[in-house]
Amino acid sequence: MSAEKQKKRNDSLTGVLIGVIVPVLILDHCSGVGDAPWKLGPAWAMGLALSLPIAYGAFRYAVTRKIDMMSSIGLVGVLCTGIVTLLAVKEDGRIAGDTPWLFASKEALIPLTLAVAVILSGRTSSPLLRVLLYTPEIFDIHTIEKKITERGAGTAYRRCITLATWMLGGSLVLSSIANFCLTLHFLLPVLEQSSDQQHIAYNYAVSSQTWWGFLVIGVPLAITLMGMLIYLVRRLGELTGLSRDQLLMR
Repeated sequence: MSAEKQKKRNDSLTGVLIGVIVPVLILDHCSGVGDAPWKLGPAWAMGLALSLPIAYGAFRYAVTRKIDMMSSIGLVGVLCTGIVTLLAVKEDGRIAGDTPWLFASKEALIPLTLAVAVILSGRTSSPLLRVLLYTPEIFDIHTIEKKITERGAGTAYRRCITLATWMLGGSLVLSSIANFCLTLHFLLPVLEQSSDQQHIAYNYAVSSQTWWGFLVIGVPLAITLMGMLIYLVRRLGELTGLSRDQLLMR
């Protein structure tokens, strides 16, 4: 593995650690009220959990001076969570009755918006597929398109990219639906708690939704992307005559 790929892998693992695992641990273990120093209370715990990915995103931008699309989407999600939380929690600690539906809509809207953007961009000269999967970091696009031109396979090539675009958009739509249902599953029971426990229960629900969303939605989505990658390698190999090693960047 090249040093650049190893660095990107480490950055991805760090992003998951700071953006998912640590915030979940904070919400799980720091939301309660008590004498222990780590019992911050629901408001401070939520604030700390949300501040970590925001701070990490700002740090990454300061270091690289690059705006990563997926990191930006994650930051938008974190900011939306903060806004929903501000609207949800009343002064007496109760949670507004429409909060589960508002939170579920927020969770569904991000992948749905991305799905629409992916599909619509497929009709342009800069499809988002080239940002999310069919990227120069993974595929030797210059060599591939040179071979496509030599073989006169432009129509079949565009059809391949279009199909992959729809596959990616469809997987994001399914992710949106799953996000909506999973969020309601965890947040609706919060309203059944006593008023003095709803804020703490809300933090626990957000923690559970984040963690299980990562497992139940993120892992199948990753498997889907892997399947799409295999499809692209196989189909592009047929169109260009290149081997897998020649198609993929080393």
